[in-house]
Amino acid sequence: MKQLLRKCQAPVVPKTIVGLQTQGSRIIVSDVRESVTYVVYKYQDNVLIPFADDSIARWTSSTTMVDYETTAGGDKFGNLWLVRCPSKVSEQADEDGSGAHLIHEKGYLHGTPHRLELMVHFFAQDIPTSLHKTQLVAGGRDIIVWTGLQGTIGMFVPFASREDVDFFQLLETQLASQQPPLAGRDHLMYRGYYAPVKGVIDGDLCEMYLLLPNDTKLMIAGELDRSVREIERKISDMRTRVAY
Repeated sequence: MKQLLRKCQAPVVPKTIVGLQTQGSRIIVSDVRESVTYVVYKYQDNVLIPFADDSIARWTSSTTMVDYETTAGGDKFGNLWLVRCPSKVSEQADEDGSGAHLIHEKGYLHGTPHRLELMVHFFAQDIPTSLHKTQLVAGGRDIIVWTGLQGTIGMFVPFASREDVDFFQLLETQLASQQPPLAGRDHLMYRGYYAPVKGVIDGDLCEMYLLLPNDTKLMIAGELDRSVREIERKISDMRTRVAY
């Protein structure tokens, strides 16, 4: 009977770490096929306690910390994403003590007791090999710059106001409908190849407005209730804000 039980046990699969980022007593562990796990170090007992991980097993290729609770990453299928630890869970992990309340919490689906929240998902069609939170000029806005296996260089730029979000979202919608790809593929289906697009506006598509014929520009400007010059200025401002 003991031999039978021993044979039925699942084999232990070793984890392959592709990245480690630290801030304070928090460690972000990136696994090649298990996405990211948030770990806290408790010096009182000299132990590492995993307290939050991703709900999806992503084949991670690179990651970087955006802030204390948020991590940006990419996977081998060409997706870029941001996951965030819930603020309440983050506060509990940083509480003084030995972390006994974290150790004895019941795990969820053979993982940690808590799950990270998906904030951003975008299909880039290139395997991200590095991500960095940086500024292109001293005192400029923080952005995320990423590079791909095929030589792609891209960046994520945060919006400063809700007005800009609404404007570029409408512009993206108009361009996707008025200027379909040559192959006839739907834009949202392309950018959401593995999962629906979330929290991202396609800047490459928005910048195609500058290359359109004048009559098409006027038609889109009429739909947005703005002038052509105002739309072009908005697009150029997004570049100059980060000195790009």
